[in-house]
Amino acid sequence: MRVRIWLTIAVPVLVAAYFATGVYFVQPGERGVVRWFGRVPDAYRNVTPGLNYALPWPWCRVEKPRTTDVRRTYVGLSPDRRELIAQGDVQAIVASLPSDMLTGDVNILKVTMVVQYYVSDPAQYLFGAKEPDQLVRNTVQGVLIDALAGLPVDRALTGAKAKLQEDTRTRSQALLDRYGAGVLLTAANLESIDPPRAIIAAFQDVVSAKKDGERAVDRAVAEQNRILARARGDAVRIREESLGYAQTRVSQARGEAASFLSVLTEYRKNPKVFRQRLLLETLETILPDIRTYILDQKPTDPHTRVKIIETERE
Repeated sequence: MRVRIWLTIAVPVLVAAYFATGVYFVQPGERGVVRWFGRVPDAYRNVTPGLNYALPWPWCRVEKPRTTDVRRTYVGLSPDRRELIAQGDVQAIVASLPSDMLTGDVNILKVTMVVQYYVSDPAQYLFGAKEPDQLVRNTVQGVLIDALAGLPVDRALTGAKAKLQEDTRTRSQALLDRYGAGVLLTAANLESIDPPRAIIAAFQDVVSAKKDGERAVDRAVAEQNRILARARGDAVRIREESLGYAQTRVSQARGEAASFLSVLTEYRKNPKVFRQRLLLETLETILPDIRTYILDQKPTDPHTRVKIIETERE
């Protein structure tokens, strides 16, 4: 009798305790994903933070991945191995050979790219791929290798870095969406991109020469623009001066033609008087500048006396 009483009390308590284990709490920054017998219903793909309930095992299992944390992974040569290579570690140099990447003109580069991402779809992140973080790394690495294969080494080391980063992120995101990885790439930054240590000095010389050439071209273009601007200004000035001179000459010629016509009209009225008047006006103009010499000579005088009288009009 006593055993039956204890069973009557214990069984409900155990059942209540069992079902109470289905209570779970989702922390801020997390999302809950509830699996019902291994399948994730749409209503339980993205459970918001707070106190929630799901049937206990074996009916349901709850996963709580963090979705606000920015995750980071390195593609290519890791920073610690790069530091060992800089120190001259032979083993690190040999171990880094599999991570070397080829450019379009068959040059070798050692690349370190930092990829940042976060979980955008918790259910896909948990069940869309076996190892989503490794999938992100492999996908970005494959896209980066393909992008570098289409670039010459000088562009990869200089002006194409920004485009290379953006293209790698965009193409990698498209592939990850197709794979159903449930992640969103926020950045794919080239932390370093260098040739092998043995030939880095030669590459730096090439890059420096290219930059010097670009600066020389920029200076030449600037000088060309300056000379062209000055030549255009001189051309405009000369044209304006020539137009002004032409206008002056035309006005002057018209004035002289009008004066001649007026004189011709007066001449036709009385040619004789007008001819006399022109003669007097001409003499008035010429005589003030003429010197007059008068020679006085007597034949009986053995010596000739010459008297010079100069007359000038003051």
